[in-house]
Amino acid sequence: MVALLDIEGTVCSISFVKETLYPYFLETYASTISTMEYPITGERDEMSAILSGFPTEAKQSQEALKSHISHLVSNDIKDPVLKAFQGKVWKLGYAKGELKAPVYSDAIEFFERSDKTYIYSSGSVAAQKLLFAHVDVNGCLTDLTPKLAGYFDITTSGYKQEQASYASISSAIGVAPKDITFYSDNINEIKAAHSAGLATRLVVRPGNEPVSEQDKAVFTVITTFDDE
Repeated sequence: MVALLDIEGTVCSISFVKETLYPYFLETYASTISTMEYPITGERDEMSAILSGFPTEAKQSQEALKSHISHLVSNDIKDPVLKAFQGKVWKLGYAKGELKAPVYSDAIEFFERSDKTYIYSSGSVAAQKLLFAHVDVNGCLTDLTPKLAGYFDITTSGYKQEQASYASISSAIGVAPKDITFYSDNINEIKAAHSAGLATRLVVRPGNEPVSEQDKAVFTVITTFDDE
């Protein structure tokens, strides 16, 4: 079986994303955009190439760009350009040693014994790779990327609550949907994957959103990868 894993609430705590990654981005991105030349075009450097994907009106000034980013973040809009920009900001944080990912130990052990493990997250593939390349294992910085077979995000495969996204991933991997098990803490993602023919595991961990008894009765629930 091929394993397809969500990140937040599945292999690492929701608190890491909500209380570490997102606040770090909000605290540091303003200094990044303060160094940009406006209006932004994609011709200057890699950061400009990313930010040039925002709407024209958002690229005219630092104030306009900050307002647009603030709107996306405050409304939890999963915008591909925002995700790419967040990934670049986090890359700087990882490089400085200011960020380390606390991946669950049972997830790390699962990576070790699983033949093929893929990641599917709303965060960009670049951000996913950064996270798994900078994992805190008993105080030591560890690179887990050699344990992973590939990565998918909303740009490569579509949104996670849409059935078609999982069919796309199945095709990309080259494996029938029934031979893929998708793990997530999000019941709507689980339902979408199930409707696409994937096997599913609803992950229940401390800090995750509560799961109804009805959903627990319908879908296989795990509290740790030791259950697998």
